[in-house]
Amino acid sequence: MLDKNNAGFENKLLAKIKEGKMCPKPRWQFLLKDSVVWFAGLISLLIGAAAISVMIYLFKYNDWDIYDQTKKTFVEFFILTLPYYWFIFLGIFVFIISYNFKHTKTGYRYSGILLIGASILLSVILGAIFFAAGLGEKLDDILGRRAPFYDQVINRHIDFWSQPAEGRLSGLVIDKVDGTSLILIDRGKEQWLVSTENVELYSGDFIIVGQPIRVLGEIISEQKFRADKILPMKAGRDFYHRFDGPPPMRQKFMSPGIPMPLPPAI
Repeated sequence: MLDKNNAGFENKLLAKIKEGKMCPKPRWQFLLKDSVVWFAGLISLLIGAAAISVMIYLFKYNDWDIYDQTKKTFVEFFILTLPYYWFIFLGIFVFIISYNFKHTKTGYRYSGILLIGASILLSVILGAIFFAAGLGEKLDDILGRRAPFYDQVINRHIDFWSQPAEGRLSGLVIDKVDGTSLILIDRGKEQWLVSTENVELYSGDFIIVGQPIRVLGEIISEQKFRADKILPMKAGRDFYHRFDGPPPMRQKFMSPGIPMPLPPAI
């Protein structure tokens, strides 16, 4: 009985194949599909690793040692400066890596959790190598100059240091006044006159016209800020080089007849 049933099934299958004019796919099609899957997985791995390298860069220069001087608790500081965008970006590409590997010839043997874990581990290892090679810094500079919503989404470090009402100001130095004041252009292209008289251990070595800085202090009057501490800017520095020319009120704090020097061409 079993043999008759098998024979009947085989006959029906052969008839179906003949009726539909089916034929086996050539081996090269399977090889091409596997190659495409592996290539897509490799590209996703490289992109994920690049995201890791930027995340390491942002974390390294996040001023963990002075968070208490920013008038925020550690938890608040962590939440406000966490690069959420890069975590989401990495998550997408980790999923793509896992999905592609799952659809390789032997990928079905491994659990999804194992594949995701392995993808994250590989991304972290490769990302650390990329960071050591300077890729994280380079990518942040490129995105800082060109990416939309960079200061609000991609690098929240800029937004955190652009809250003068909370005692944090960052901007491009466009002039030094008598060694006691600076004129900054902030991310909104507004001018600030920054008094440096009260800065502890003040050193102007890194304060260069045409380069950005960060300032801790407080507002003393309209568009005037008293600096208690001045810091160089690392992550996000190229965001301030987007300014393609002087804003309309550039000479607001200058004496009549004295021209405002422009930042050097980038």
